This record gives sequence, structure tokens and C-alpha cells, in this order.
Amino acid sequence: MFSIQLIFAIYLLVLLLIGGYFFATTETKRLSDYMLGGREVGVWPMAISDVASVASGWTFFAWVGIGYTTGLSGLWFSVTMIIVIAFMYRYVASPFRRQSEELGSLTIVDHIAVYFEGERLGSLIRLVATIAVVVFMVSYVGSQIIAVGEAMDTGIGIDYTWAVLVGGLIVGIYTVLGGFNASIWTDVFQGVLIFVAAVTLPVLMVLEIGGWNAFVAEVTATDASLLSMTAGEAGTALLVATLAWISFALGTIGQPQSLMRFQAIDSERIVSAASVITVTFQSLRLTVPLFIGAAGRVLYEGLDPAEAENVAMMAIVDLFPTLIAGILLAAIVSAILSTSDSMLLVTSADVTRFYESAINPDASEHELIVLGRAVVGVVVALGVVIAYTRPGTIFEIIEFAYVGLGVTFGIPLLFILFWERTTPEAVLTGLLVGLTSSIGSLYLLPELDPITPWPVTIGAMLIVSLLTADSTPTSSPAAADD
Repeated sequence: MFSIQLIFAIYLLVLLLIGGYFFATTETKRLSDYMLGGREVGVWPMAISDVASVASGWTFFAWVGIGYTTGLSGLWFSVTMIIVIAFMYRYVASPFRRQSEELGSLTIVDHIAVYFEGERLGSLIRLVATIAVVVFMVSYVGSQIIAVGEAMDTGIGIDYTWAVLVGGLIVGIYTVLGGFNASIWTDVFQGVLIFVAAVTLPVLMVLEIGGWNAFVAEVTATDASLLSMTAGEAGTALLVATLAWISFALGTIGQPQSLMRFQAIDSERIVSAASVITVTFQSLRLTVPLFIGAAGRVLYEGLDPAEAENVAMMAIVDLFPTLIAGILLAAIVSAILSTSDSMLLVTSADVTRFYESAINPDASEHELIVLGRAVVGVVVALGVVIAYTRPGTIFEIIEFAYVGLGVTFGIPLLFILFWERTTPEAVLTGLLVGLTSSIGSLYLLPELDPITPWPVTIGAMLIVSLLTADSTPTSSPAAADD
């Protein structure tokens, strides 16, 4: 166990060194450099970082848990998400990158706010958008810190309480020090390890069962529905379950940490190449964990849903030699940290820009960067609090945040990019309805969550856009595009 802990400690030291390196360079001289790396991110770092930034506790915890409890029905989510990712790269990345540079926006919240800057609702749009991103991102960061705690507790033998503190501290420090470049390059480093873990672990688990044929036979004998995309459901129940998976995956359109990489990419010309790499890696990480979970159902039968999310950790410790186990555990935690650093950076950027826009327009670059780093620390602290209170499983918390971000920011972004009649009133409505419907659906209509927020928010934006289109001031960017 000491060897595993030593390997993991060396890995964490590497992350801190990456953050320290960028702290000592031009990374911290300007806010745009700190938040977007000067918009000079290349194709491979951009693509691998994009995958790593969403791999998170979702891939090796929540998604493995779904494979264990539900099986291959999760492929409805996987296939939908792959299609949405391809759509985003093909139709959204280039116009969004171009428009972002023209407006000087740093995040999706900043983009929506700057687009309507100068309008009578401009400041209110920024306020509501900032509140929404803080609500969802703090929840998301909390889920990642829970996953860090579970990984260190189950795989490395560090008590959950200390693991939560150590994980939060490490990701906070290297994000505070290095900003976006530290996030990108730690993601590249972590993405390679994620690939190794995703490829080797399921193979070894299937071999432990006795090979592929034995795997299929044993899983079928345990629960035949695990290898079916219907999960044993039929009729209305199957329709609702399938729509829930598809609705969940649609949240991909509004993930700030991924959209931020579109804003930072060096040139529109490399978007196509980046899309091929991203879709390939995403296809792997969206399917393999389901098989890890299904194999875990045979090897570790009888776990409850919360324990099922630890199957990958248990298998790594049981099936690999100490040295390899230490490296792969580092890969798992790296996936979690790679998402956390991106979310911390997005939240920091949005709060900082709100401060600059609404509170102190004359703030210096140095003051804004200091504030941004302070926000990172606060969000980490709030995430640690969520990790201790454990309001739900990792899957449940991520589902809430993922869908909420997709509805609240993805829908307004697509309206702005592709519908010239979009008005500031409609965007403000979309932000408010997206935020409230995501929360309301979770508590009031749990049986239809996460389906409900989508039609409600889209319908509200369409109606308000049509009612207010003629009143849009000619000075607005939307009107200027007309």
C-alpha cells in the first residue's frame, strides 16, 4: 500500500510543478492569458483536454455504477452524446470561436452577457447567468471531490475525510497558480493516463471472469437485462427511460468547460482535426465503463448503488500489480481533477467578469487575476462542504449539474448563433427558466427529470423572441446582424 501511495504522491507533485511552471511565465500577466491561454491552444492539447475535462468522476465512478446496476441501456446516452459532440464541432465550434474573439468573451456566460452589452437588460443577463453558473458548477465540483475522496479511500487507503481535503487542495493550488494553460497541460498529461486505464481495466476484468464468452454467460446468468439496451423495460417505462438518457446527453451543448476550449483554440482551421480526436476518445470513455460495471456485477455481486460506483477502484487494487495499480489509480483521480480544474476556472472567470462589469469597471489586470484566484479557493471550499454532506450519489449530482448547464446556457447560445430574431428578453427568459426548471424538475417532477427542462425552456425562448423581436433596439448585436 505504501508503494501505491508513493506513486500517487509523485503524480500530485507533477501536477503542482505544471501549475508552478505556468505561474512563473507570461501566463499570469493578462486576464485573457490566465483564462484562455491567449487563444493559442493547439489541436492535440485542445482535443485531449476537451475529453479529459468531461471524463471526471462520471466516467470511472458514476458511469461504472450505471454499468453495474443498469447495464448497456446507458448506451442511449453514449450514442446521443457522441452525435451531439460531432454536431458541436461541425456547426458550433467555428462560429462560436469567431464570434468570441470579436466580442472578447472568455466564457459562455461572458459571451452571452457581452453579446447584449449596452442593452437595458444586459447587466441583468450577466447577473442571472453568473448566479446560474455558480449554482451548477459548485454542485459539479462537489461531485468531483466526492469522487476524489472515494478513489483515495477505496484504492489508496487514505481516509475519506483526509482524501477530500487533499484532493480539493491539490486541484485548487495548481489551478490558482497556472490558470488555463495549467488546466490544459495537466489535462493532456491526465488524458493519456485515462486512455491507458480505460483500455486495460476492462480487458483484465473480462479475463479474470474467463474470457469474453464466459463474461457474456456470467453476466446473463446474473441479470440478463444488463446486456440489453432496454434494461428490462417496455412500453411507457422504456420510452421515458430512453428520453431521460437522451435528454441527459443533450446537456453537452452547454458545458462551459468544453465551450471554453472552443474559445481558446488557436485557429478555426484545426477544429476538424480536433473533432476526429475528440470523438474517438469520447467514444471510448462513454462505452468502456459500462462493460467495467457489468463485469463488476460478476466479480463483486451484491453491492448497493453507492458502493457500485467504486467497482473500478476495487478492480484496480485487486487485479493489478502494485506499481501498475498506483499508476492507474493516478489516472482515475486525474480524470476527476481534470474536470475540477476546468470548472473552477470557468466559475472564477465568470465571477471575475461580473465584478469587472458591474462593480469595478476600472479594476486592473492584476486585481482581476487575484480575485479570480480567490474565487477558485472559495469554490473549492464549497465543493468540500458538498463532499462532506453527500446530498446524493455522484451520478445524481452530476446529472443535475450537467442538464442544468446544458439547458440554461446551451439553448441560449444556439439561439444567439443561429437565430437572428433572438432578443435580450428571450435570452434572459431562457436563463431564468433554465435555472428554475432544472431545480424544479429535480424536486417536483423527479420521474420526468431530466426531460422537462428542455421543452419548457425552448418554448419560453421561442415565445418571448417572437413577442419582442420588433422591439429590439437597432444598436443591439442581434439587430445589427439583421
